[in-house]
Amino acid sequence: MSEPRVSLWKRLISGTVKGRFSVLFWMLVAALAAPVVIPDGPIVGKIFPILVLFVMLAGLAAVSSQKRTFRFGVLLAVPALIMGIVAPIVDIRELAAVASLLFLVFLVHLALAILRHVLKLHHVDAETIYGAVSVYLLMALIWGQAYYILALVEPASFNYPARDELAMVQERRAEGLGLGQDQPELEALDWRAVQEHAQGTMVYYSLVTLTTLGYGDIYPVKDAARILAMLEATLGQLYLVILVARLVGLYTAVEMEKRRQSSA
Repeated sequence: MSEPRVSLWKRLISGTVKGRFSVLFWMLVAALAAPVVIPDGPIVGKIFPILVLFVMLAGLAAVSSQKRTFRFGVLLAVPALIMGIVAPIVDIRELAAVASLLFLVFLVHLALAILRHVLKLHHVDAETIYGAVSVYLLMALIWGQAYYILALVEPASFNYPARDELAMVQERRAEGLGLGQDQPELEALDWRAVQEHAQGTMVYYSLVTLTTLGYGDIYPVKDAARILAMLEATLGQLYLVILVARLVGLYTAVEMEKRRQSSA
């Protein structure tokens, strides 16, 4: 009797899952480090979203056992990429904000897909831990994107170091208001500068907040920014304590049992 036929999609998924989480983890590390290491500017603003989207799509394909999950991710990612490229060309702040919001929803969708996949696994190995830690790094990207949207919509949401380009934006805005310049004109100048210089800064601030380092060089001023920062710090610590610690404990128990059996 012939074996039941397995769909091409399931064969592709089963072939890509093995080893994917470790690769995804190191790609996420590179994606988080890139906008911090490379000075903010037009290059980061154009390359960073494209690199992250390719990394995220690869991770989504690895954990999507259902086509619907993958297709929904693509439906979010493609418009976000297109609008993110078009927004600086047509010079429309609202379009850039919508693109960033779609990208944020896509990151949340991906993090939940990986988390569901990890929780379904009964055998804890190194790849399972890589997957759980990848969700933690995705949290840094998610909140970094949320901070970036806040900076686009309201540049005064954060206080920046005195020599930072974003602090200069705030100073120019305050001076312009004092001289009686129009608010729409000042906001147009603000969002262009924020779009070029805020990506790496917000990723850096997100990582510092998620890990509760709290250097204090950047801190939230507006209520929305403060609430986001408190949520990130709280959820980040709860995630590490509850999920990652549990997985590491299970993995250690499995390894100890293997050593005990091999030595018996």
